[in-house]
Amino acid sequence: MSRSNRFGRAGSPLSALLAGVVLSCSTLAFPEDGGKSEMKLPDLPEGITSFGAAKSGDSIFVYGGNVGEAHSYNLESQTKAFRQLDLTNPDGWHNIPVTGPPLQGLAMVADGEVLYRLGGFNAENQPDEEQDLHSRDFVQAYDRRAMQPGWDDLTPLPEPRSSFDAIVLDGRVYVAGGWSLNGGSETEWHKTAWSADLSKRPLQWESLTEPPFLRRALALAAHDGKIWVMGGMSPEGPSGRVDVYDPRTKNWSLGPEIDGDTQLKGFGVAAFGIESGLYASTMSGNLLRLSDDGSSWELVQELERKRYFHRMLPGGDDKLVLLGGTSMHEGRHTEVDVIEAIRRDSKD
Repeated sequence: MSRSNRFGRAGSPLSALLAGVVLSCSTLAFPEDGGKSEMKLPDLPEGITSFGAAKSGDSIFVYGGNVGEAHSYNLESQTKAFRQLDLTNPDGWHNIPVTGPPLQGLAMVADGEVLYRLGGFNAENQPDEEQDLHSRDFVQAYDRRAMQPGWDDLTPLPEPRSSFDAIVLDGRVYVAGGWSLNGGSETEWHKTAWSADLSKRPLQWESLTEPPFLRRALALAAHDGKIWVMGGMSPEGPSGRVDVYDPRTKNWSLGPEIDGDTQLKGFGVAAFGIESGLYASTMSGNLLRLSDDGSSWELVQELERKRYFHRMLPGGDDKLVLLGGTSMHEGRHTEVDVIEAIRRDSKD
């Protein structure tokens, strides 16, 4: 692990960078065969960023996140809310009365009827106190089939980790990226990645080949039998880099870089792989799709709302659901957008 001064505090290099970013105006139009879906979903009860989200069965679940001011972390700015939206009867977000810790910078994934919540960090300081932030190694499972479902402790992550991501592929969960906050002024950037077979108890974490990067605030997605690690922030600054892990060969390779029309490129990106391809939603408001040959990113459409530190999930029938996050100019979004994830035909 590599040590570095914290990127992301008030008065930090990230704060200065955010203050100086000017978003460029795009002149691209929506493609005729893509666009906003007729499916309507209710707004989130509050604007959240850096939260966990997953789809299990016909429902979307969200956990935790930051509800305070940007770059202000304290006991009042983090939530432990656990909510469910039934896509077959989307009459509202329902609170699940199950106790868990307030967290942000966590990951949540689903494998069948079981949700898994991993890592994240929480603040131990009051709003008027110096920030005291700690990454966690928590791994807990919520089995929807249980008579009285709750968060069950599983084998912890090999090290505390936050500002990372996780994804499930072929019954295994993969974890990469992030750092460890230890309450001090320094952080430890993780140069490790792990996987575990979700069918086994206890979970046994197995190390992957060492990743050729140090990044956080990134997105993981499964596509074409591989794990795609996309965008984020390195110790040097924002990155649009894409790294690809092949579980069969256990090798890493470079994918096509995410191009952005802001200085922050792939910072706070969201991504997901569905039947029609691998998609990414960037803070510039672009919905991108990996080309069929995997060599570049195609612009599918401009989204109605620019988001980062958000989540993108499958909505069924080749739809994508975008929720949470914030934008440079509009602030936090409570609106939930459903997008028809149909790529633009290059012949049009």
